Amino acid sequence: MKLWRLEALERRVSPDCSVFGDIEESLRIVRIGDRGERSLDYYIELVSSNDLLVFYDLRLPRGEHHFQMDTVLVTPRFVLLVEVKNISGDIYFNKESKQMIRVLNNISETFPNPLLQVSQQKFQLQQFLQNYGFPNIPIYTLVVFASRNGILHIQSDDTFHLGKIISIQEFIFKYQKLNESVLGQVWSEGDLNRVSDLFIREHKPEDVDLMKRFGLKAADLMKGVHCPKCGRLGVQHKHGKWVCICGSSSKDAHVLALRDYALLIDEWIINQEARNFLGVESRHAIKRILSNFEKEGGTKGTRYNLKPLIY
Repeated sequence: MKLWRLEALERRVSPDCSVFGDIEESLRIVRIGDRGERSLDYYIELVSSNDLLVFYDLRLPRGEHHFQMDTVLVTPRFVLLVEVKNISGDIYFNKESKQMIRVLNNISETFPNPLLQVSQQKFQLQQFLQNYGFPNIPIYTLVVFASRNGILHIQSDDTFHLGKIISIQEFIFKYQKLNESVLGQVWSEGDLNRVSDLFIREHKPEDVDLMKRFGLKAADLMKGVHCPKCGRLGVQHKHGKWVCICGSSSKDAHVLALRDYALLIDEWIINQEARNFLGVESRHAIKRILSNFEKEGGTKGTRYNLKPLIY
């Protein structure tokens, strides 16, 4: 959701806006992280089995707060928490200070230690499962670096980091070794079904208000429909089609614009708001465009549900 909202913001905020550079940088960072997490999917597919459950970006409550885990692998014998990082450069781990330092283009930068992060997640997950009465199951942690341009530097006598922070190519062998070494079933099939239902029920995706974070209001967003071919904003609606000066035409170019509206402003829209956002004067044309969406209310108060464009 954060990635989608940042992409929508990049489309809708003028490059002349003072926060446009911040939006671009945030989008760059989130895309890097997303690519790293998705690259692990391939390796998880290779170790998948009938008794393996996998949860991504799982965010569970703990008191008044929440904790989030990149990837959670659940088997009847153990649980494995995997923190994925997609960082380039020479990456050094200090066994005394537990710091992680990245050197790239002769510039040193300190990052939060991902092994400490995932260790904290392990502690929180243990408490979460205990609160729901699950049998105590071993929980292991692993940090996987996905970037081929990242070089890990861990001292041979560093027992804290060594073997727990690996490159993505090593994941399969690490998982197989763990799978073979942990014997004895702790959770029954009923426990697996119950924990699956519990995770899905209690999962609360982070709902970040990026408009507020960047100090933006709806009036700061550029209105109109983008051309699907050339990307130009402000194509005209004529005779049921969107026509661009590049010569291309489309019947559904408004879909991306309405999705941007749902992501950034509101998941419900009325005819007048749609006319204003899409740049169409005819309320009848907008009524036809919105006719495929669920609606509620009547006359001028009719509003249309844009949620299917997101979820």
